[in-house]
This record gives sequence, C-alpha cells and structure tokens, in this order.
Amino acid sequence: MKHERSTSHRLLTGMVIGMVIGVVGGVLLGPSPGEVWERFLARTSGPDYAIRVVERVIDGDTIEIDGGERVRYIGVDAPELGEPLYEEARAFQAKILRQSHVQIRVCKEEPRDGYGRTLAFVYKGNVDMGEQLLRYGYARTLFIGLCSDPVATKYRRFERGAFRVGLGLWSLQKNREVGQSEAGEHVGSLMSVTGKVLNVHEGPKAYHLNFGSNYRKDFTVVIFRKDLPGLLEEGLHPMTDYKGRLVKATGVLKEYNGPQIIVESADQLALIP
Repeated sequence: MKHERSTSHRLLTGMVIGMVIGVVGGVLLGPSPGEVWERFLARTSGPDYAIRVVERVIDGDTIEIDGGERVRYIGVDAPELGEPLYEEARAFQAKILRQSHVQIRVCKEEPRDGYGRTLAFVYKGNVDMGEQLLRYGYARTLFIGLCSDPVATKYRRFERGAFRVGLGLWSLQKNREVGQSEAGEHVGSLMSVTGKVLNVHEGPKAYHLNFGSNYRKDFTVVIFRKDLPGLLEEGLHPMTDYKGRLVKATGVLKEYNGPQIIVESADQLALIP
C-alpha cells in the first residue's frame, strides 16, 4: 500500500512539473513577433482594409508596400518629380511612414488606376495620410471616381485651411485673394474673392449671392437649397444677412454665367466687418 502511494505521488509530481515546464516553455519559447503579427493580420485583414508595411515612399501621394505593391492615395495630388516641393512632400511622408505598419482601405469601385497602382486611403493609426498632406499644403485635392465622394467636403476644408495661411504649395501662389471684378481671371483656381453683395436671389434649387447687376457676367456665390440646413447648423449666416454687405468667399472658381464659387461648407463664406 505504501509503495502504491509512493508511486502515485511520483506520478502526480511528474505531471505538475511537466505542466510547469510546458507553461514556462510557452512563455520563453512562445510565438515569434512575426507569428504574433501574422495572427493579428488574420483577425483584422478583410475585404475592407488590410494592415501592411511601408517599404518605400515613392512621392507625396504614392507608397510601395511589402510585396512590391504600389499604393496611390485617393483624393489628393502631390507634386511630381521635377515640380516644386516634390522633395518636401516626399520627405514629409517618409518621416512618418517609412518601415511603418499602415492600414490600407482599397477603393472597391475602382481598385487600380491606369498605371496598375492600388487606389486606397492610407492610415497611420487613426491618421488619414491624405488629409495630412492637405493640412500642411503638400498636396491639392483631386477627386476622380466614386470613392472620393465621402471625403470630398472634408478634404476641401483642409485644403482651404492651408490655402488661407499660405502653407506649402499655396505659398507659391502669387495671388490668393482678389476683388470681385478680377474673379473671372482666375477660373479653375482656389481663391478668396472679396466684394459687396448687391442682392440675394432665391431660386428653386439654389440661392445666388450676386455681386454685380449682370448675373451672366459678374461674380456670384451659389448655395444649393439642399445644402442650406447643414450650412446653417455649421454657423452660416442667414441669406438675408449678406445683402449689401462686404463678403469674402473662398473656393475653386468655376465658370457658369460668369465666375462663381459654390459654397458647401460654412467656412467658405465670411462677412467682412
């Protein structure tokens, strides 16, 4: 009986020691960092996004990720090789992204461009890198395809912020503010136009702030009715406040019955004291 108890004791002791060795071995000889990362990828990667490693920064809006795949940012356009601030925009991205893990959100409607590059939004943590380029003036907005629609208003707002203080590319633009009579000379450009609102016309689809008596020739600010409730919530003044007042409108000048700026965000329109 004594011998049986001794044998049982040795077996139990051996099992306990074996479990301890197994646990310690699991801690000391557990999965490598690479294996841990692969397991993380298996949990987080999917059809909407993937975590990848940045191997090289090509330029301000294009990176090369592990496997040699090139990714082109959606919604922004940074300087090309040989253009002003190309090196600065590239260095800005490289400082943040080189050898970093990033989140790639690929455009489902148009996953590749004509050069075979993956079209995507790129995030470092919670930071949208395209947004950062616009914030510091290292890129302009460029919206092609459906995937840029959800971010267009936000991206343009960041672009205007850099434009107003003359950051990056905008420091190179000679004129950033012109009077209403000169607006027609800058169609296609992001500008601030100042002038006095002659009258406010309420149309079936839009409000028109007319800065001159000839609406087919003079500068106009257009605010679509569908956008007005949201603009008022953002702090835009009621339309009646603008008649006879000095105003500064900021946006891309377009040509339609004379030069015009379409207001889609409250920051685009300001009363001048």
